Amino acid sequence: MAIQLGLDGASVRLVDAHKDPDQLRAVLALTRDRYDSYVRSIDVGESDKATYWRIVFSILSVHSPLDATFEAYRALRVWRARYNRIPSQRKLGTLLLLARGNDGVIQYTNQKAIYIREFDAKWTADKEQFLRNGDSDSEWRARIQRNVKGLGLAKASFAVALANPATSDVCCIDTHMYQLFTGIVPKSSIKPSVYLALENAIRELGKEFGLSTFATQWCLWDAQRGQSNP
Repeated sequence: MAIQLGLDGASVRLVDAHKDPDQLRAVLALTRDRYDSYVRSIDVGESDKATYWRIVFSILSVHSPLDATFEAYRALRVWRARYNRIPSQRKLGTLLLLARGNDGVIQYTNQKAIYIREFDAKWTADKEQFLRNGDSDSEWRARIQRNVKGLGLAKASFAVALANPATSDVCCIDTHMYQLFTGIVPKSSIKPSVYLALENAIRELGKEFGLSTFATQWCLWDAQRGQSNP
């Protein structure tokens, strides 16, 4: 896979990068400043409101393309601003179904409507169970995973990473990242022990370039898919 990464047209070719980590370092060297600037620009702090919406975004993103997720997220925020509440389950399912991005549509809309409404109710009753409250990123992730239906390890990580993208010590390991680091397309869910090992490899690469674990993962995720978004 070849990808144009540098602003000046410089490129890096990723071929069996799991056998040659220097390819990954080359990607990071070309794009480090761009991704660092971008994660800092979207880091709005861990306010209660920001945490709520980061969790909602993570629920929406499960098995769904990024652009479609953004469209569903925007539509839900507009509804919430207008009516000061989450839609009924039926209305929410329809709203998600109609959200279409350039890359596809939201998957499992009815189930996600249930999960979002349940999360919203639990947040209203006791939001403290979802806030950081002094926890490390890993501890916070584990608590969000326990308390939010629909979020596994990867998407609970995504919620935490979105809450503090410029400094996050955790990241979302999906099939793209697994393939990048192992050369294998996973046929089942990634085991927690493997997930944490891959996350640590990304963390160590990030340290070499002064990047958060999340910013490092995002850069490499884009490169694996042949993109450079920020």
